[in-house]
Amino acid sequence: MDRVRVEVMSWLSRYLDTGRPSRVILEQDVGDGTTVRQLLEEIASDNQEFREVLFDATTGRLSGHIGLILNGRFLELAGGLEAELKPGDVVRLMPGFSGG
Repeated sequence: MDRVRVEVMSWLSRYLDTGRPSRVILEQDVGDGTTVRQLLEEIASDNQEFREVLFDATTGRLSGHIGLILNGRFLELAGGLEAELKPGDVVRLMPGFSGG
């Protein structure tokens, strides 16, 4: 299996209970064809509270409170939740952006 790096930033990291208050780095195994959605579902599989923060319960999409960067590009520009991951990819989860 190949690996991708997942960086969970700011207040989102508290849901992973690692003792690190502002940033958690995970190395996750991924197989051929694994999508961003599948990766996030795997990370949240044993953590219902984290899942509820990540995904909108009505639509199944990424919550509006979450920003996701895949290899330096906003997720929407990198193929969305169905984007396939490759070895060495970096997925960064952070609080969503807002303002005007």
